[in-house]
Amino acid sequence: MFLYYLFFLQFKFMNEMITEQDFSLDELVRKLKKPEVGAIVTFLGIVRDDEGLTGVEIEIKDEIKADKELEKLKEEALEKYDVEAVEIVHRKGLLEAGDNIVAILVGAKHRKEAFRACEYLIDVLRISETINMRERRTHEITQDYTEERK
Repeated sequence: MFLYYLFFLQFKFMNEMITEQDFSLDELVRKLKKPEVGAIVTFLGIVRDDEGLTGVEIEIKDEIKADKELEKLKEEALEKYDVEAVEIVHRKGLLEAGDNIVAILVGAKHRKEAFRACEYLIDVLRISETINMRERRTHEITQDYTEERK
């Protein structure tokens, strides 16, 4: 029974990384605030209000694979950099200008390692094959952003 509970908690936690619902940056920061954390670096990606851009569509090709990929990225950052905690939340579905797309938060004893780890996570996440972002424009049906960022 205990092992089932642990599996449930892990699965529930993993699913919170990909969501259709908006997220609270304040809540994510609160999760990372710990006595050993002296700096929290945040990256918040939002849908820009560009001429002709009506929004973006975030497609998750395989949600289980995407969850595992995000979890692996978190583990890599924790191993590669001297950081204490990492949180990643990515939206899916149709989003409009001003909507949050992704939040990456890194907590560390010192700011330099937090900045380095956050930059690494942003760069690696941009080339993810499990998360596909297409811009929706008034003059085009869709523009696949994934190919441009590789």
